[in-house]
Amino acid sequence: MIIMKNWYCIYTKAGKEDAVSDALRGRLGLEVFNPKIRRKRYLKGRYVAAVEELFPCYIFSRFELEEHYHTIKYTRGVRRIVGDSVGSPYAVDEAIIQAIRSRMVEGFVVLQPRKFARGEKVVIQEGPLKGLEGIFLEELKPKERVLILLSTIRYQAKVEIAPDLVGSP
Repeated sequence: MIIMKNWYCIYTKAGKEDAVSDALRGRLGLEVFNPKIRRKRYLKGRYVAAVEELFPCYIFSRFELEEHYHTIKYTRGVRRIVGDSVGSPYAVDEAIIQAIRSRMVEGFVVLQPRKFARGEKVVIQEGPLKGLEGIFLEELKPKERVLILLSTIRYQAKVEIAPDLVGSP
């Protein structure tokens, strides 16, 4: 008899992704994929490097459903195995896992920042200027900054800001 191991997505409690991953690896010896990203966050007046889950509250694990379903479902920190309304888990295609892994560099998923066109309207999404709208002017040389024309109450100012803090309105 051939045992079929598929990838499944597991929904965890907030902040418990690492604990669940460790439990599934250590106690059950399962293959677990908990992709993370590095990004800069604005914290206490400056930018700091932060490591975050690519999919907060979700991890992936490859296992044989009949053998491990009950144990995983009742592992501390697990809310449920993602599936339909009846509770039947959805298998995750191996190609999806490989696509995410192909974007990994030094253990972290590298996301390509969205490119904005000159004149495009943008909104600052983090930091002290959060919520303010502006017009994208240009990407500056050290690819970590963009120049936007900030429009607010009859005053316009040029602001240099990290590109991952800017999004479409």
